[in-house]
Order: sequence, then structure tokens, then C-alpha cells
Amino acid sequence: MNDLETTTGWPHPQTQVLLAILANQIARTDASLEGLDQANLDVIPGGDCQSIRGILRHLLELRGFQLFLLQSPLQRHMPEITASANLEEITQVLAQANELVRTAVESHDPKDWFVTPPEPRPGPWATDPTLIRFSRPLNDFTNHLGAIRAIRRMLGNPAARTQ
Repeated sequence: MNDLETTTGWPHPQTQVLLAILANQIARTDASLEGLDQANLDVIPGGDCQSIRGILRHLLELRGFQLFLLQSPLQRHMPEITASANLEEITQVLAQANELVRTAVESHDPKDWFVTPPEPRPGPWATDPTLIRFSRPLNDFTNHLGAIRAIRRMLGNPAARTQ
């Protein structure tokens, strides 16, 4: 618990913002998968488009990448999507990964969000503050949710809501 949490009972403001973004992405993910026909999970509609299964695997990888960028020990608990997983199993795995990221954000030292590291950290954007490193996969995640919605529309199985 940091100083702000001790005095107010609320998480650090930056932690609150990141948790709100994460909650929004979870709601958007749920909305993009709601009513999805299992048969459409592996359909590749053509061109350079990927399957929804492929995008969901990438979303899981992005959650693992966020844990890596936070240098969280929770990385070792990242679940995997098996090649034969159905939509329900994939949704459960994504929920587990979302919970790991939420826990990592909640427990991350809020004093670190804006600090430029004195020495480069492992991985991309090595000299950027943690917040910048962490937010880049958030943007990618949101873009891929739009791709799922687009593929669903092409396949005649559009999502009914955005979140």
C-alpha cells in the first residue's frame, strides 16, 4: 500500500486510470465476443485478415507482454490457449490473464509510473517510463478488438454492442 492509499483508502490516481482502461477493455472484449458463433472462430475471411482465434491468441500475448513490461512476477502464471480450445475456454483464459494484469497494476509501485529508469530495462522502449511502456500494448489491444468486430460483420455475425 502506498502513501495515498494509506491516507485516503483509494488507489493512486494513475493506478485508478489504468484499472479503468483495463476494465473498459474487458467490457469491450466481452461485447466483441458476445453472441459469436463458434463456427466463425477459425474462419479467415480473406486477404490479410486473421481469424478471430488468431486475434484472441494475440490479445493473450499482449497481456503477457504487459506483465513483462511491468516486470511482474505474475508472468509465470500466464495461461495458454491450446490449439483445440473452444470459445468458452479461450474466454476463460483471457479472463485469467486480465486478472493477472489487474493484480499487477494494483500492486505496482505508483512512484514508478512516470520515472525514467536510470538504466535501460529489458525489452522494447527500455528507457521509457513504465506508464509509456505499459500503455502501448493497451492501444494495440483496443485496435484488435475492432478487428474482431470487423471480421464478425464480414461473416454476418455482428456484435450487438460495443461494451
